[in-house]
Amino acid sequence: MGNQYMKIGWLEAAFSNPIEKSRLLQQPKKLQEIMNDVPARQWLWEQACQSHDLTLASQAKDFIIIMMKSSRLIWCGGGKISPDIYEEALSRTWEWFSKEMSLAYNPERASFVTWFNQKLKFRILDVIREKEKEDKRKYHLPIDEENHEWMYPPAPEPERWHETIQEWLELIQNHPHSLRNCRMQNHPDVNCQFLLMHILQMLRDSGDFSWDALAQKYQVESSALKRFCKTRCFPIFKQLLSN
Repeated sequence: MGNQYMKIGWLEAAFSNPIEKSRLLQQPKKLQEIMNDVPARQWLWEQACQSHDLTLASQAKDFIIIMMKSSRLIWCGGGKISPDIYEEALSRTWEWFSKEMSLAYNPERASFVTWFNQKLKFRILDVIREKEKEDKRKYHLPIDEENHEWMYPPAPEPERWHETIQEWLELIQNHPHSLRNCRMQNHPDVNCQFLLMHILQMLRDSGDFSWDALAQKYQVESSALKRFCKTRCFPIFKQLLSN
């Protein structure tokens, strides 16, 4: 069997033999190779999405999920997310994955895990926002419902992740005056155009975003930078998107 079909051979053996399946699931490196191989995940996706044998499709979908969990590639939060928030976001992401994989996933563009991890990170933000809202209600603090989402970087849909970010980067580059002239007090070298571009580039390149990393890059306080983006940069960007 040629190298091109070797990984599909592993999968076919696992589907037909429980011992081979168990053996494969105990080899994270092999699972990672499969996840990174376009023909292998195309084959897997086709098994899970076929309509003529719904039992086999269900088994294939379950196998994909088990493989992902066994691959050790699911993003674990980096130790910075509280367990209750992470577990809630993880549960919601698995539910979303099971519903959307057949409809929205493209095996040629990203691995199952990359697609999953991108959604997971923004599900975590969703849960954090909900918790903040609930805490404000608990302590009778005002909630700015309209602009609450703009306390955080915008989140493209995973199926159009790279295209949307590229469109937003071009939008920001084409409106230099309104963004570049909005500068951070006491830090004239920090303006909204550069900040928004760096935020989007971080999301594009890693699917992750960190206020601390951005603040360190500009040598300013993280809380001050977040406040500046929330009150100045994101509203301008929101207006550009609505035009």
